[in-house]
Amino acid sequence: MTETKAPETKPMVLTEDQVMLRDTAAGFLADAAPVAHLRGLRDSGNPDGFARDLWRQFGEMGFNGVIASEDDGGMGLGHVEAGIILEAMGRNLTPSPFLSSAIGAVTALSDTAARAQWLPGILSGEQLAALAIDEGVKHRPDRIALTATRSGNGFSLSGRKNFVAHGHAA
Repeated sequence: MTETKAPETKPMVLTEDQVMLRDTAAGFLADAAPVAHLRGLRDSGNPDGFARDLWRQFGEMGFNGVIASEDDGGMGLGHVEAGIILEAMGRNLTPSPFLSSAIGAVTALSDTAARAQWLPGILSGEQLAALAIDEGVKHRPDRIALTATRSGNGFSLSGRKNFVAHGHAA
């Protein structure tokens, strides 16, 4: 009987720039959005579920453009760097449209003509995107029924989505 050896794993070692990003995000969020920030939003009955002024500060810090190309006004970094920001957000329980807008929408818009219209507002923190994801209780991309039909200079959507991240605030 031969013994199967597990693949060797390597620890993730951050580069100097990634360490600087981690420290910047951690310090900024500890000051601007400690856990008390979340409680304040909850206790005030904030209808958005996040602070729009903090979202604009994310833009000022460059966080919203972490994965957007430099040609589009972003930092031109990658998903590891986005994960570093998300980790700092998780540490402070920071409510934000960062995942749906700065990651999901920026990724979806990156190779489209619409990026010129939408990316500047997302990167600055003036706009956010809502991502319509699931149509049922389980994510089944092979069974998407929603349709988009050209209408004028845009599209008309027909169908139903059960979960639209930040749909109420976008």
